[in-house]
Amino acid sequence: MAEPLMTHKPSENNTMTDQRQHIRYQVEFPATFSGDYAGSGIVYNLGMGGCKVVSDLPVKNGARLSVHLQTQGQSIAITIQTATVQWTLEHEFGIEFREMLERERTRLGQFLATQSNIVP
Repeated sequence: MAEPLMTHKPSENNTMTDQRQHIRYQVEFPATFSGDYAGSGIVYNLGMGGCKVVSDLPVKNGARLSVHLQTQGQSIAITIQTATVQWTLEHEFGIEFREMLERERTRLGQFLATQSNIVP
């Protein structure tokens, strides 16, 4: 039996919502990251400009990461070349996407176009 990826659920804290430039959608899928920190987590909301990740690995504000989004229905992860940690809580953090190839941006947009649950 496989162990669950995460032992913590996301909080309901929406402190960054007012500062976002892009709509975020409620999702739930795995992601891996590398760079200043390496690990994995679960993405619980996602937009063109960033996402919230729940992870047992503590990260710090300002950390730079490469992120691989393992979205449903796509065999190859969507890769964000550069992302920056914008905020952290005990077991979750928000990242802003800084650099991605145009084809990855297109794939992300196509995935988001299939989503309907907007984060309040």
